[in-house]
Amino acid sequence: MPDWRIYYDTGTYDSNQGEPHQAPSVGFIVAVGYDEAGDRFLMQGWSHYCFDKASNQWWGMDDMGVFDRLRRNLVYAYKEGRTVTKSEWNAIMERAHKDPDFPFGVKR
Repeated sequence: MPDWRIYYDTGTYDSNQGEPHQAPSVGFIVAVGYDEAGDRFLMQGWSHYCFDKASNQWWGMDDMGVFDRLRRNLVYAYKEGRTVTKSEWNAIMERAHKDPDFPFGVKR
């Protein structure tokens, strides 16, 4: 099972396919993964994303968050979020919520 999966406006990319920096850079809608307690989580709704190596998680940021991480040399695998229609967003979020590789209630 993958550690994380990104849902893009055009498909998906996950940790079984490659490293975070190898994932497409644009069109990020939501990432599914696990937090430090092993609980499943979704990261979505931001303009910018990068992979946090210390936590092994995708983090969303606003413009100031990008600058903050740049100042601290913490930007790795930068991705841009994308706005899509409400129906596209709903369909992508439903697939992410129901992703069988990341079941609810299962600790990792």
